[in-house]
Amino acid sequence: MRLVALFASFWTAAAGGDLASIRAERDLERRYWHALEYASGQIQSARKHYQDGRIDAFEAALREVPEAVELCDQTLRATGKNPSKRPKHFKRAELKMRDIMKHLTGLEQEVDFEERGMVTKVKGRVNQIHEELLLDIMGRRKQP
Repeated sequence: MRLVALFASFWTAAAGGDLASIRAERDLERRYWHALEYASGQIQSARKHYQDGRIDAFEAALREVPEAVELCDQTLRATGKNPSKRPKHFKRAELKMRDIMKHLTGLEQEVDFEERGMVTKVKGRVNQIHEELLLDIMGRRKQP
């Protein structure tokens, strides 16, 4: 029972930490996933802050979404694996990014016009990374 509690506390700390703790993760295959989970959590936090009327916290949470997605992208590329030949983790990340895009679209429709520009900007950056990853998986883009 203690082992389960220890594992649960570790998972919560790793998944719910900040970007610095995620960057400190040594296992690249865990790091990219924690970064995507963090991005997804930040969207939920941004939505909650917006509903509570805390616009500064909303914007701060939203600013961390593209940073987390970029960390995921950098981490996947650091694995040295070819996305078109070994797509497992790349496809998993692509699907999660697609889910993040859906949540951003929903958030974009919920917020007022004044805040919509920021959500659109974040959504555009996430979409750009998503498209690049998808092209890499399909093998249509040369690796740098």
